[in-house]
Amino acid sequence: LATGHPLLDTVVGVPDTGGAVCTGRLSLAAQPWLADHIVSGTVLLPGTALVELAIRAGDEVGARTLRELVIEAPLVIPDKGAVRVQVSVGEDTGAGVRSVAVYSRPDDAESGAPWIRHASGQLGDDAPAPDAAFGVWPPEGAQPVDLTGFYANQEAAGYAYGPLFQGLTTLWTRGEEIYAEVTLPADDAEAAAGFGLHPALLDAVLHCGAFTERKAEEGRLILPFAWNGMTLHASGATALRVRMTPTGPESVALELADGEGTPVASVESLVLRAVADEQVRAAGRTGPGTDTLFALDWTPLGAGEGADVAATVVPHSVSMALDVEELVQSGASMPEVLVVDAVDGVVSAERVRGLVGRVLGILQAFLAAPELEEARLLVVTRGAVGVCGNTEVSDPAGAAVWGLVRAAQAENPERIVLMDVDEIQASRSALAGVLATGEAQVAVRGDVVHTPRLVRAALDGATGPALDPEGTVLVTGGTGTLGGLVARHLVAEHGVRHLLLTSRRGPEAPGAQDLTAELEAAGASVTLVACDMSKRRAVKKLLAAVSPEAPLTAVVHAAGVLDDGVIASLTQERIGAAFRPKVDAVLTLHELTRDMNLSAFVLFSSAAGVIGGPGQGNYSAANAFLDAFAQWRRAQGLAAVSLAWGLWAESGGMIATMSESDQARMSRGGVLPLASEDGMALLDTALAGEADTLVPVKFDFAALAEQARAGQLPPVLGGLVRQPRRTARIAAAASGATTGDTLAGRLVGLTRDEQRRHLVELVSGEVAVVLGHAGAGSVGAGQAF
Repeated sequence: LATGHPLLDTVVGVPDTGGAVCTGRLSLAAQPWLADHIVSGTVLLPGTALVELAIRAGDEVGARTLRELVIEAPLVIPDKGAVRVQVSVGEDTGAGVRSVAVYSRPDDAESGAPWIRHASGQLGDDAPAPDAAFGVWPPEGAQPVDLTGFYANQEAAGYAYGPLFQGLTTLWTRGEEIYAEVTLPADDAEAAAGFGLHPALLDAVLHCGAFTERKAEEGRLILPFAWNGMTLHASGATALRVRMTPTGPESVALELADGEGTPVASVESLVLRAVADEQVRAAGRTGPGTDTLFALDWTPLGAGEGADVAATVVPHSVSMALDVEELVQSGASMPEVLVVDAVDGVVSAERVRGLVGRVLGILQAFLAAPELEEARLLVVTRGAVGVCGNTEVSDPAGAAVWGLVRAAQAENPERIVLMDVDEIQASRSALAGVLATGEAQVAVRGDVVHTPRLVRAALDGATGPALDPEGTVLVTGGTGTLGGLVARHLVAEHGVRHLLLTSRRGPEAPGAQDLTAELEAAGASVTLVACDMSKRRAVKKLLAAVSPEAPLTAVVHAAGVLDDGVIASLTQERIGAAFRPKVDAVLTLHELTRDMNLSAFVLFSSAAGVIGGPGQGNYSAANAFLDAFAQWRRAQGLAAVSLAWGLWAESGGMIATMSESDQARMSRGGVLPLASEDGMALLDTALAGEADTLVPVKFDFAALAEQARAGQLPPVLGGLVRQPRRTARIAAAASGATTGDTLAGRLVGLTRDEQRRHLVELVSGEVAVVLGHAGAGSVGAGQAF
């Protein structure tokens, strides 16, 4: 049914619950007046519009009051395109109380895309009787307030209201009470008839809050957070008389009447909260439509998936490469499954490197043995991943093994399985069922098997601790491309005034002097130091030199080195080269700063550690360690967040070591370059939120969908696009037909020389794709990896 509401198109009743679902479409083209509500440079749907949507949905089920509505996340109106909104009303839970929630997602999103919840609360059937009409107006003893320049001052504070939202015309105070008049422009008065209470008119009521004790702090905005006990007594108002009464340090009560003093609406309590303006700007750059922030979710498999199919498998345990070599040389029949325990539990650089090196040796021996081509290698860790929270992560060294093995799996599909278990030994008995699932990566908790899937991150609307502008922020890799971006952003957007930038070459690094001059011109003091962050003595000396007047308050670890190579080519030395700026450095920083009460400890890792990529085993291992270490550190009550970045649009630093073919390979894999402004917005979102690990990546969803259709999509990405339905096949043997599109079918009609040439071209082409070469001609038939 049509709703006849300016923001909602249709309403559908839900027979099973007696609730309702209302839907609408919001855009600057359809509702141009929304462009008059700009906060910190971002067009936001007013919180008062969320209230209007909830009340209108409540009308469909006879609800007469909005008992509660909590604003959870801002709803950004995009410059182009639209967002689809949905308001759901639940069943009567007793005494006429129903749940209500407001959601949105991009208008062009796929049907399986998630909805973002922006507000939730309760509706009620009972509505209080309106208070008596306002008496003398303005009240006796009320003192008028000069509003000259009010909206100009509001704009300077971050609220850029257009004419429709500049509705506060007159204001008086009497003690703590505030009285005011608000009105809609004459040209917009007719539009009010379609609303219960026009969002711009109710928003103007909130402007009175600027005259309460709830003043905005510098760099923070005051926005509505929770509405309690709101009742609409009359609809279609174009002007209001307002009485605002403080009820607490962060809350006020509202009574609203029309020009005759007849009650229009009342609010028992409205809670106002301070929000960092950079968080609002970040929402504008990472809101609906940008779709670039993800998290790893662990999904339990169904009870029947892979039950007892492989119950007869007898695994053969190996603990080092020599065990594999001796097995092959023994001449005995080869087992179906080899199992290696990759468990350490000690968080030290040496132990991490040792464990990864041991597993690397086993991988290399296993993959090099033709006798084991039909076997699978099962790598078992314990406490390397957090299925139900960061407290489960007890072995970040095991997480580094996951990064290494993910790369090996990408290079050698269907040969290797990763399994993480918990402290319950019974979970090890799940081996048979795990192998039968066909999943390459699982975590077993009790008797439940979970698989990792990347999902869109839920923005929690939290306002994490702000960076102290008077403290010092350490940025490692500070003279590189990403480090420089971060340094500029911290100064420009977070007001940081003291920066400690480190890199291997320090002041001698290309562009270092220009970066320093730019930051100092922006008002920051900059200390630029050449420091090997993996050396404890050097880092201790570095931190000891930080002035007590500007103590260290935050760390952004953006250092790293690329040294790509397939699993067969990796050595202990190449493992160490990738680990020193990542693993060694972060452990040193953790040890020397854990008692400093840092407000932020940000680690720049890579999506390679989460998704896995061919030719990046050492790099994937180092970054997977960082992600797990952030969880391990957070479980100890310390600040930490790891960001597993995808591909950046800028060049330089680590990015400069990627060839055009490397970047083309990533693009073919469905990863697009992320612009610097979008990356910094995602950094702000991470700083403001509560997540300990996030994956900021710009995906090409069309490319992912194509991979899914071809059966080539990595399982961890399976939740991001719709999976195609399996197509039934007609067996060639049953029909007597030949299958020319299989490899065997193509080889049947060729001579021996033609078969050899076809196979060489096929293998060379696949190798070229994996290694990022331009074509099969770039790979010689006798060339080693």
